Amino acid sequence: MKKTNFKSLIYILIVPFLFAENLPSDNLKLKVVEEVESQSKLIQEMVDMIFSFGELGFQEIETSNYLIGILEQNGFKVTRGISGIPTAWMAEWGKGKPVIALGSDIDGIPKSSQMPGVAYHKPIIEGAPGHGEGHNSGQAVIVAAAIAMKKIMMNEKMKGTLKIWPGVAEELVATKAYFVRDGYFKDVDACIFTHVSSNLAVTHGQAGGNGLLSVE
Repeated sequence: MKKTNFKSLIYILIVPFLFAENLPSDNLKLKVVEEVESQSKLIQEMVDMIFSFGELGFQEIETSNYLIGILEQNGFKVTRGISGIPTAWMAEWGKGKPVIALGSDIDGIPKSSQMPGVAYHKPIIEGAPGHGEGHNSGQAVIVAAAIAMKKIMMNEKMKGTLKIWPGVAEELVATKAYFVRDGYFKDVDACIFTHVSSNLAVTHGQAGGNGLLSVE
């Protein structure tokens, strides 16, 4: 995904939240663009670092520690090991409504080790896992969006709560349903989830094709 597309997606994540506060649209756009532009280096670093880890589901130890470190450094409170899953976590900042949750998968795929920037099969380590489905990019988008949103909310004295969470082991059993079962989304007004695609399409409602319908 091109760098400009990352910025466009972050803008899409932030703007609906701010419009709920009825801020002037021109002023809003300028603030969002400035905050996103200021994080260009961090966004690319996150994409590259998560790509370098390439950890399988339930083994996303370095990935989770890395993301948690960034969020904690930026003032988010992080609860580790949610739903009894060691690599799962929930980061929060803010107070009151609306409560907006931002999520994206973090696990790699078996035997998908790949040299970055190479358009043909060239594994870093033959047979090792890697990011063959873009799971290294989603968290970069939502973490950058959350940091930018936090700054704008503080400056504008806006109420609201941000929640950031990882899709752990999406390629295996997907842990999202366990988070729902255990009440981590019971107070959430909207949950925005990102995943790489060939375009910047936005959909809503119940997603299909991932996660378990029941974990009873």
